[in-house]
Amino acid sequence: MAKMVKCIICGAVFEEGADVCPVCGVGPENFVPVEDDKTAFSKDTDEKFVILGGGPAARSAAEAVRERNKTAIITIVSKEKHLPYNRPMLTKALLEDHSDNKLAIEPASWYEENRVFFMGETEAVGINVDNKEVAVVLADGSRGTVAYDKLIYALGAYCFVAPIPGSELEHVLTVRNISDTEAIRKVVAERDVKNVVCIGGGVMGLEGAWTMREAGYNVTVLETAPGLLPRQLDDAASALLEKIAADAGVHIVTGAKISKITGDAVILEDGTEYPAELVLMSTGMRPYTQLAEDSGIEVDKWVAADEHMRTSAPDVFAAGDCAMVNGQPQVFWAQAEATGKVAGANAAGDDVTYDAIGSALIMHAFGTAVFAQGTNGKDKEYRSEISQDEAAGNYSACYYDGDKLAGAMLVGDISSMSELMNKF
Repeated sequence: MAKMVKCIICGAVFEEGADVCPVCGVGPENFVPVEDDKTAFSKDTDEKFVILGGGPAARSAAEAVRERNKTAIITIVSKEKHLPYNRPMLTKALLEDHSDNKLAIEPASWYEENRVFFMGETEAVGINVDNKEVAVVLADGSRGTVAYDKLIYALGAYCFVAPIPGSELEHVLTVRNISDTEAIRKVVAERDVKNVVCIGGGVMGLEGAWTMREAGYNVTVLETAPGLLPRQLDDAASALLEKIAADAGVHIVTGAKISKITGDAVILEDGTEYPAELVLMSTGMRPYTQLAEDSGIEVDKWVAADEHMRTSAPDVFAAGDCAMVNGQPQVFWAQAEATGKVAGANAAGDDVTYDAIGSALIMHAFGTAVFAQGTNGKDKEYRSEISQDEAAGNYSACYYDGDKLAGAMLVGDISSMSELMNKF
C-alpha cells in the first residue's frame, strides 16, 4: 500500500512522492506522514447511502462509509460529469484541458474497487425527508428518484455573479468547475482574445489573472475594495501585493466602481474603459442551500449541522462548504474533507466528533507567495509585530490578542508559515 502524506497548509492527503501539493501547490517541505487512522467500527448492512455533491466532502464521505460498511450501497449524485477533483487547481491552470479526469482526487478504479457508484450529470432537484428519496433530473432530461436510508448533503457552493449590467454576456465567465474552464478556452479560441479583465481581487481572481498574464494576455484586475485580499491582509500587505502584481505586468485597479460590461470592454462609473474580450467574474461564493431549505432542513445562510454533521432532518448529514458546524461555516478544502469524513462515519453508525480545524490562505501568483491566517488586524486593537522589506518584496505581520496569536500574514518569503500555523 502506498504511503500517504498530508499537506499541513491545506490539509490535502495524497501519495508520497509528489513534487507539489495537488490542491494548494506548496512544496514537499510542508508534507508530513499520515498515520493509519482506520477505524475499528464495523457494521455491514444493506442500507442505501446517497451522497449529494461531487467535491472532496462527497468523496471522503463515501470513503468513510465504505471503511465501516463493506456491503452497503453507496451512490454519489453529482451534476458534473467529472469524478470529484482538485477544484483549487482550476484557477492555476485555466487554459489547460482537464477532461479525462486529469484533476481527479482518485482515479475511476478507486470507485470501482470501493463499489461507489458515481451518478454523474445528474441534478438533485428535491429531497423528501419523510419518504427518504431524492428527486433527480438525468442528463437526457428525464426525471426519477433515488431512495436512501442515509443522506449526506455535500452540494458545495457556486460563484456569485455581481449584478452588473452586461454580466449575462457570453464572454463573462466564472471559474468554479471544469465546464467553466472549457467555456473560457472556447471564448479564447473564438474571440481572438488579447485583453482580459478580472473582476474581483480575491484569491481566485488573482490566481486567474496571473494565469492569463503568464499566457501572454493583457490583464486588468478590478477590485471594488480599497485593496487586494481585503479580508485576509492588512493595508500594508495589500499595498505591497498590489505593487508586486503591477511590477509583474498585471494592471490593478482598487476602489473600482463598475458601471457596465459591454461586448468589448468593462466601463467604470467615471467613464474609464478597460478593453476586454474576456471577463472573469470572481465576486464571491454562495453555498448551495436552496434544496435543503425547500426540503425543510434548517438553513442559516449555510446548512446547519452539529459536531456530528447531523442536520435537523432525521438521517440527513451535511458536509463541505455548503455546511456550517455549530455556527461556523466550513469553506476551505481541509474542512470539506474533514467534515465529509465525519459525516460518512456517523451516517454509517459510528460516533465521531468533528474537531474544528482552522484554515489558512496560501497563494502563489505574480512571482511571489502569500500566506494568511486568522485576523487581518482590522477588527479591533491588537499588539502587532510587523516587518517589511519592500525592495525584496517581503512583509511579515503578527497580531496578538494578549499573548495569543490571533492573526498572521506573510508576503514574499513564507518559509516561516508552518511555525506560525503551529502557534494558533
